[in-house]
Amino acid sequence: MIQALLVAQDSLQTAWVEWRIPADSAFGVEVRPVAPALVQLSIVLPDGSSVPFTPVSGVPGRFDAAVTVTPGSRYDLAGTVAGVAVSSATTVPGPLDIRIPARDTVTVDSSCIVCDLPYRWFAAGGAQYLYMQAANGTTGDTIGVVRLIRPFPASDTVPLTVLALEAHAAAFLTVETPQSSVRGVFGLFGAASRAQRWIIFP
Repeated sequence: MIQALLVAQDSLQTAWVEWRIPADSAFGVEVRPVAPALVQLSIVLPDGSSVPFTPVSGVPGRFDAAVTVTPGSRYDLAGTVAGVAVSSATTVPGPLDIRIPARDTVTVDSSCIVCDLPYRWFAAGGAQYLYMQAANGTTGDTIGVVRLIRPFPASDTVPLTVLALEAHAAAFLTVETPQSSVRGVFGLFGAASRAQRWIIFP
């Protein structure tokens, strides 16, 4: 299985390549990294050039490519895993614009344990929005309210990270039964754009 989520403006992109036994297998559930010698994968850039994924020392199953992806651009995955040809393509969503809350730092009500935070955000090409704080959540709406959980100790400042996921990433990461977007093996080759706010819990 391959999992690669390209994130706009990051200078390093990561792919995880693992052998997996299905959950209903009589042999039980097992995850094993694929030996680096069996993995030859590259990101194909919009200009047709390619950047290889190389194994990360000391982190079995992780492969990194030193490339910064740009919002709105298409990228392809090409190569082989254990001799099997794999391919896919994804288009990075446009820049994620968080309009509400507009400030980089937001203070919530001092009395709440689970705190409601109104939001308004949008990224062209975003199919779902994944937000990460103490608890993660997803929404297809661009206007609404997210529920934030007060951290402990009670007084703290924590990041609220939002990812705008394109369709392939949304169909793999936000559903009970992930859908593959990779030809040749099961997996994800998707993309996201990211924005962040800092939440103060007084």
